[in-house]
Amino acid sequence: MTATLHPPAPAEDATEANRATVARLMTILGGETPIEAGAEFIHPDVAANFDGWRFQGIDLWGNWIRYLRTRPGISDLRLVMERIEPNSDGTITACGRWHARRRGYPVVSGLGVATYRFERGRIVEIWTTRRNYLLMFGPYLRYRWGMLWMLLRLAAWKKRTPQLELRAAAEGMRK
Repeated sequence: MTATLHPPAPAEDATEANRATVARLMTILGGETPIEAGAEFIHPDVAANFDGWRFQGIDLWGNWIRYLRTRPGISDLRLVMERIEPNSDGTITACGRWHARRRGYPVVSGLGVATYRFERGRIVEIWTTRRNYLLMFGPYLRYRWGMLWMLLRLAAWKKRTPQLELRAAAEGMRK
């Protein structure tokens, strides 16, 4: 007699699919996959929670990732994942470290942690922290004034740099 394996429950399927989606997202953050690929699984109105700050929209998300990759003195930026874990509330948490070269010398960040919430297979909300980006921006980012300074620098960068427009592609991918 052969044992019959039953398919996993739908919740288990969704959890594994969401976990795989976060793994795909990590390849974008790490520079292995083009930022534009995020339109396939990030909601057009994604909300990013950043230590009490809240930013919204896939265009903002995509341009933030692009901004990270263009920091002066930082090259060969990549993300090395340590784990991607499902949580009891259905969110997925990713933990990893940035590796790069700062002015030619290898550097590794502290452990970065971010959590992702899904609806219908798409990332709709992100929780991250300033600590995740200290390698790129320096220790001043630990402070609220440092966050404000970084946002001012980001605004200046946006004025002189063509911006990604991902919203239309993301809306076309709605399930």
